[in-house]
Amino acid sequence: MDILTLELFEVTVSEALREISRALEGHPGMPLRIQLGNDPMLHHNIQRFLERLGRAARLAPDGAGWRIEVAAPALSPPVARAAPAPVAPPTPPAVRAPDPRPVLLTRAHLGQGASDLGRRLLLGLLRELDPAVPWLGLALDALDLLEDPQARALLEALQARGTPIRVSRESQMFTLEPAVFEIMEDSQWQRLAGRGELTIL
Repeated sequence: MDILTLELFEVTVSEALREISRALEGHPGMPLRIQLGNDPMLHHNIQRFLERLGRAARLAPDGAGWRIEVAAPALSPPVARAAPAPVAPPTPPAVRAPDPRPVLLTRAHLGQGASDLGRRLLLGLLRELDPAVPWLGLALDALDLLEDPQARALLEALQARGTPIRVSRESQMFTLEPAVFEIMEDSQWQRLAGRGELTIL
């Protein structure tokens, strides 16, 4: 028995349903083979459309793609109805993004070598710091930021916003006066870094 074959690759759901409807109307008594790609939403909507027309259909893998075998009608074929609106398959539950990790600065600028551009870029990064970051730490050369009035004002603004600023105890070359920022034991950030739970810049 002859089989009418449709190749529906890279088509929208609406285009596919229109093509199937035309084929069924033009060849009402023939079985139909529909060659498809790997779009599960397209498969779902085509099967649903054929069910509404009373046409038995079977989805099967076919090489790198899929095919739907549509049997010939046992009696006179039903009149093809207008293609239904596409129905999206159920949406999987949203995955919650992980909370931001603490950030530790080890330099007073971005990039290699000290430069005004590197300092400006680092300060721009700090201005965009997510308020959900648990704390911002300063270690090694990043303590130079405390001697820059603009950088220090930005750090104080971050702390006032609710992001604690912590300074490495081992990295201090002098005692902070007044002690605006919290002194942090280095074992605290080292433990987090060892577990991959700290962003180090």
